[in-house]
Amino acid sequence: MDVFRVYDLNGYLEGLNRLFDVVRIVNPISKKVIYQNGEGETIIHGDDCYEFWEKGKACDNCISARAFTERKSFTKIEYKGDGVYMVMASPIIFGDDMYILEILKDLTETGIVTGLSGLSLKESTDIIAKLNEKVMKDDLTGAYNRRYINEKLPSDIFYAARSNEKISVIMLDIDYFKEINDIYGHIAGDLVLKEVTNIIKSKIRRNYDWVARYGGDEFLIVLKNSDKKASDMIIKEIQMALRNKVIKFDNYTIGLTLSFGTYIVEPGTKDFDEVLYIVDNNLNMAKEYGKDKVISS
Repeated sequence: MDVFRVYDLNGYLEGLNRLFDVVRIVNPISKKVIYQNGEGETIIHGDDCYEFWEKGKACDNCISARAFTERKSFTKIEYKGDGVYMVMASPIIFGDDMYILEILKDLTETGIVTGLSGLSLKESTDIIAKLNEKVMKDDLTGAYNRRYINEKLPSDIFYAARSNEKISVIMLDIDYFKEINDIYGHIAGDLVLKEVTNIIKSKIRRNYDWVARYGGDEFLIVLKNSDKKASDMIIKEIQMALRNKVIKFDNYTIGLTLSFGTYIVEPGTKDFDEVLYIVDNNLNMAKEYGKDKVISS
């Protein structure tokens, strides 16, 4: 575990400020900057940490959230405007609280990132963006992956509580998916996973809600600022679209149903692990009751 304690924070940061272009401490759950160096003076921000990157949204590949969750250091390459930065995020304990120390080094003119030399600004930033996105996406379906769930859901729960909003968390799996693989083969199974993902994506709000592949044939959907009524409506739309979808493989037509477990997260009532436990338990109940069911709480 790479977490380390710092007792003389000012002295420690002063040393780092001489070595790196940007040094800051963030809370990756609230997405707030606690400290950031700048032009010879300490800045106590309180601003959203992703504002630095000027992209208008939180980073999909948030290595600070990953460092916080997994308790070790991570590194990535990121861009800001026409600049390319190396970013390292490490857990740091000061007092009784854990934060993330981010250190940034401007690599734009160093030639270290050799694969980007000779490319236009747009080409370089597109490559970096795709690399960061790939870390958080499932290769087969294009949905987000389990790592994204672990990093994004805690933040969404925090923001919902702060805004006094509800969020709907839906876990689903494909009924009789093992039988589909056994009868038609794994290529057919892969086709089914892609079709289900596409249907889900078409029914949720783009760039607001999100879907991730939880594992195997299980998916997690998060609907922000949504109550049970909204959740039920989305589930019905997914079910209807799936019933109307003709999935053909070779000379076969594959019919599908889904089982759903849902949970409406009230402001400030549950944490990340509890939410996943409840929604997973509801899904298991839906499958035990005969599949093609929805169990909510």
